[in-house]
Amino acid sequence: MTADLSSYFKLVVTVALRNEVPVDWLLSRNIPVVTLEGLKAGALKRFVGETRGILIVITGVGPAASEEAALWIATGLRPLFVLNIGTSGIVDGRGLSPGQWIQPESVFDERGGSVRMDLRIPLPHDVDICRVSGLLSVSRPVTENKGTSGYDAVDMEAYYQAKVFLERGIPFHCIKYGSDYTGDHGKEGFNRYLEQLQEEVKGLFGFVDEVERGIRVSVVIPVHNRERTIGRALESVLKQTHRPDEIVVVDDGSTDGTYELLNGYGGVVRLVRLERNMGVSKARNAGINASGAGWIALLDSDDCWMEEKLSGQIAFLRRYPFFEIIQSEEIWFRNGVKVNPCRHHKKPQGWIWKQSLERCLISPSAVFVKRSVLERHGMFREDLPVCEDYDLWLKIARNHPVGLDSRPSVIKYGGHEDQLSTRYPAMDRFRVDTLASLLREEEEGKFIKDIIPVLRKKLNVLLNGYRKRDKTKEAKEADALLAALNGYEDKTGKS
Repeated sequence: MTADLSSYFKLVVTVALRNEVPVDWLLSRNIPVVTLEGLKAGALKRFVGETRGILIVITGVGPAASEEAALWIATGLRPLFVLNIGTSGIVDGRGLSPGQWIQPESVFDERGGSVRMDLRIPLPHDVDICRVSGLLSVSRPVTENKGTSGYDAVDMEAYYQAKVFLERGIPFHCIKYGSDYTGDHGKEGFNRYLEQLQEEVKGLFGFVDEVERGIRVSVVIPVHNRERTIGRALESVLKQTHRPDEIVVVDDGSTDGTYELLNGYGGVVRLVRLERNMGVSKARNAGINASGAGWIALLDSDDCWMEEKLSGQIAFLRRYPFFEIIQSEEIWFRNGVKVNPCRHHKKPQGWIWKQSLERCLISPSAVFVKRSVLERHGMFREDLPVCEDYDLWLKIARNHPVGLDSRPSVIKYGGHEDQLSTRYPAMDRFRVDTLASLLREEEEGKFIKDIIPVLRKKLNVLLNGYRKRDKTKEAKEADALLAALNGYEDKTGKS
């Protein structure tokens, strides 16, 4: 097994039977389809660097084949996530019918084993999916409804794969297409729904064609009193090997020479002016709203890009078109000296929400995000003077995996006096605001459990600081929120 394989295929889709997916259609879109035997024979080596980073694996039917394929994928490929699709039998009397997608909250085996599923789906889609309570994975075809009572659907692979991936820390997701009723041996109906499933899979992978139709990019730069650095930032955009479709600069009520400098770029920059300083969130949102492309690249006015920033990220998206938000690595300078990033600032990829609770792990100047994702999650909160990016990225990362182009393409300059982090040193109080808001809105117990310890830790730090400074009102508010966390812990115990 080569190191290339262990990082190249970031999304693996497993399916039991070849005729459950439109093989020729997938191959025509440069998505490899291989069997377990092909994996063992080294078939993937010829795909690395030549295909998309999505792999369809035909596992075969039943516990043994499913577990063997899952083990091979887990140890040999280490993908960011695995999605199991394919047909399932619908248990009669549960209010479901063949011809619809279902997503089980848990999967079970015949001996009572169970795995709670991650209900997020690691690809963008617009298909209707019905969430159901439980799917039973059986070891042999079901000939009657005996033993299926209490379950919504039946298959022969999901549980066996879920167990393997769970033990190895690889996120596993599952959606199934109802093809018949359990115990129904009529092949005519099954074959009809099998044909429908192939068409449905094309719809599920429609994001591939969307990316191939072209990626239009709007660059948005907010600026306030940065006449010394905005020119450097703008020039780095104009030197991109992939020119953006538009550049929108929002002058956030500057009182130095920033606005006059920007007027000199009138032919290539769309300039939006706010009459008074409204803050970076208002400025970013104004720029995004004024722009027209489907993808947004943000740039802070004191940072700059390397020449292949946009071209590199677009190439990354074409290889991994299931991402709707990606970022790239950065090079840092502080007071003119290059500095190495701390280990805890290392950027993760995939489902990064949990890691991002402690600190912001997405950089605005490095991000490349779909406009619809920003709009769906409410854009940047305009009531936050800082940590507005922490707030928005957490909302997005809760439901969307984040891609990472590991090549550095952003140069960041720190240490100057007008940075917001300098003006607002105790930023944890704004992070607490975000975490408390997320906690109030969260419904799934596993995510509530992740928020609580981070929020408690930050609240205790704030509380100690408030008490030392005799800030009685703030201390009472922090105390009340700490006490309220116990109620949320009771809620998670019932989830």
